[in-house]
Amino acid sequence: MQKIPLVVRAFAVVAFGVFAGCQKKAAPAGEAATAPAPAAKTAAAATNAPAPAAAVPEGVAKLLGRWVRSDGGYVLELRNPDSSGKLEAKYLNPKPINVSRAIWMRGGQGLQVAVELNDVGYPGATYVLSHDVQTDRLVGQYTQPQMQQTYEIEFIRQNAPPMR
Repeated sequence: MQKIPLVVRAFAVVAFGVFAGCQKKAAPAGEAATAPAPAAKTAAAATNAPAPAAAVPEGVAKLLGRWVRSDGGYVLELRNPDSSGKLEAKYLNPKPINVSRAIWMRGGQGLQVAVELNDVGYPGATYVLSHDVQTDRLVGQYTQPQMQQTYEIEFIRQNAPPMR
């Protein structure tokens, strides 16, 4: 069994932290909610409108696509990143395995991807991968908590179209 480096554990904790959602406040008891005047509605709509999405850094696009693990037929597909760090991921071995969370972020090794699996045989298994720009590979660690093991792995880009 390999010991998981502190920086990898810290990354996983930060990467997969739970964020509290915002809730709309109700009018206090005994007070009726009043509809704002038409001009106020327009102003309220303008201030409550979502901000335009910030662009995803250019290098993030290089993480996207279909990747195959070099030591087997495991496939990781990455797509649709957003500026908050979330992205869509699909994992196949060879059948689909549920991906509970996937994010991208900048780390000490450049752009990184963290993927958490949550399925039969994979409860809480995680990949923490860095993009090696020189070789166009995803390299890093696969941690399988159920077996208390961590493996050094790499994914090589597959020339298949990304998932749809």
